[in-house]
Parts: sequence; C-alpha cells; structure tokens
Amino acid sequence: MRESGIGADERPGSTDPLRPDEPPPGPVHEAPLDGVRALAVGLVVLTHAAFLTGFTANGDFLGRLAGRGDFGVHLFFALSAYLLTSQFLLAEAQGRTVSLTRYAVRRLGRVLPAYWITLAVVVAVARPEPRAAVLNAGALQIYVSDATISEFSQSWSVATELSFYAVLPLLALAMVLLRRQWRWAPMVALLVLAVTALVALAWSPTVTLGEDVLPERLLTGVAPVFLAGMVLAEAKVNGGRVATRLARWAREPVACVAVAAATYVLATTPLTGSLLLSPTHGVELMLRILLGTVVATGVLLPLVLGGPNVVRDLLARPVIRWVGVISYGIFLWHLPVFIALVALSGRPAFSGGFVPLLAIGVPVTVGLAALSYYVVELPVMRLTARWGRR
Repeated sequence: MRESGIGADERPGSTDPLRPDEPPPGPVHEAPLDGVRALAVGLVVLTHAAFLTGFTANGDFLGRLAGRGDFGVHLFFALSAYLLTSQFLLAEAQGRTVSLTRYAVRRLGRVLPAYWITLAVVVAVARPEPRAAVLNAGALQIYVSDATISEFSQSWSVATELSFYAVLPLLALAMVLLRRQWRWAPMVALLVLAVTALVALAWSPTVTLGEDVLPERLLTGVAPVFLAGMVLAEAKVNGGRVATRLARWAREPVACVAVAAATYVLATTPLTGSLLLSPTHGVELMLRILLGTVVATGVLLPLVLGGPNVVRDLLARPVIRWVGVISYGIFLWHLPVFIALVALSGRPAFSGGFVPLLAIGVPVTVGLAALSYYVVELPVMRLTARWGRR
C-alpha cells in the first residue's frame, strides 16, 4: 500500500469559536491556513488514488506528480509545528505559563476520538491481526516493523504527530532557557538541529518493508520538517536577522510558490528514490526529506510572514477553507474508502481507473469526513475547551 499520512492540529486564535471569552493561546487564526490543510490533504488523496490504480507507475509525468503527493504530509507537519510552537512562544513573551495537562488533553482530544472510530470500522471490516489492531489503537505502529494495517496504513503519521506533541513542551522549555543566555540562540539551535537531522539521514541503513522500522516514519526521520515550522514560529513571534531575511522572501509570494513547485517536480525524479513501496535510505532519504521541507516552507512562508497576496486570497476561499476544516476526517477515511471501492469494482489493483476512483471515492470520503467533524471532532473540541476553562 502506498503509505502516506497526515497529522492533525487545532485552529487557535481569537476567531476560534471554541474559546470566545478567553485570550488567544496562539497566533490569530488566519483563513489561508485552512486552505493549506486542503492543499495538503488533496495531495495525500491523489497519491493513494494514483498508487492503487497504477497511475503512479504508468501515468508518466502526471503519474509521478501524483505519486509524490506524500509531501502533503510534510506540509501538515510543518503547519502543525508552526501553530503549536507559536502558542508556547507567545505564552513566553506574555509571561504566561502553559498548562501541560490542558495542552495534552486538547491535543489528544483533537486526534484520538476520530482516529479510534475510523480504526474500529477498519478493524471490523478488514479483520487484521489483533496485535496489529492493538498497536494501531495505541498509535505505536511506527515502532514495530509488522504492525501496519493495509487499509489504514496512512495512520503512521498520526503516531509521528503524537510523538511531536510529546516532545514539543521540552523543546519549548529549551528555547526559553537558551533565550535567557542569548536572544537569538533558539533560532540558531533550531537551524543546527535541522541540519544535523538531515545529515544523520544520509547515514540511515537499508531497510525492508515489513521487516524493519522505517526511519522516515519516526520523529527523528521527519524532524527537519517539524523544525522548519518551528523556525517560522520563532521568526513570526520573536523576529531577528533570520526572520528579516525570511520576511523579505515572503514578500515575493509567486517566487515562493514557484520554488516550492519546482522543488516538488525535482522530488519526482530518481534523486529521492522510488515513488512506490520500496523504502528509501541514505542520501536518497535525506534528499526526500530536504525537498519536502523546502516545499512546505515555500508554501507557508508567504502565508505566515508575508502581507496580503494572491496566494493568501486563493487559499482563503470559503470552499477551500471548508475542505481544510474537515481535512482530518478526509485523511482518516479516504484510504479505507478507496480500497473498498477497488474491491467492490472487481478490478485488480494497479490496473487503472484513477479518475473513476476519485469521482466516486472523493464525494463518499468528504461525506464521511463532514460527519466525523460535526458529530465527533467538533463536539470533542468543545468539551475539551470547557474542561480547560474549568
């Protein structure tokens, strides 16, 4: 199974309907960021549809473009890191203390209920091994080589995202301590960590799918992507020389998007390894993570550090925003829906039908995602927000 994933982050800010009577815990929520989620989940949906129908292998240039849609995961990771890190940085700047209990409850409440419901349906229908079901329920599948459920294989990134949630408070504390010594030390530390993580990937060993833990699923493997989001948050909240340079680039939104697009195309070449199931290691893996980081940064930069521009206007359109709002449900449901439709069609996998699969599977997925958001995700967010106020 083509294995991509996606993280889920909350939508903080003064426009958050869940907290109308409280000061914003993070940056004021901006509509284009929902559009980023829509773009990211669209890429993930395309990559799985392309893989299941053989379009990645047989679709020439367009197939390769669809096959590299796993970069949508990187976009989600970077956005999540930007938003959540900003909360901690603003609390530091305002002399507030972040409640770790409240942070944990809201994070887990945002991710796990919808995740568990989808997993329960997949387990009931697909009947995987009980061990795999238990490991997936605990979001531990990335740490065990043979715990993947094919119909839910995209869920690896939920486990990766949760590991970032666990580490972020420690990183935020380290940034506070570093800033006491030197104002720009946190930015330098983040950049050094990102480079170090990339270099470490160049030495990653050869791995076999189903037999080894895949390094690109671990937090250490995708650390540069998360760190890029943290760098953007540090630049947004605390400024500095790096922030000045980034803001200068952000004022050229078309150039930022052009660089991101060119980098995306470059990532479809053999430089980054296979677009299919073969795990990547060494320099190829390092280049894949590096290029994914560049793509995510190029998309986010004009949105978080730039002024009004055409990219912001496009991603803030109501329909695109709404898709972004329900994007977590789209991520959770699209692969089980696609696999079920392929099975019901009687057509062998990898034998075509890319457009029909999208034409039927996307509306079904969007319907399930909307149900997930309004029946499960939104009520849980309101519940955890009320608990936090108490």
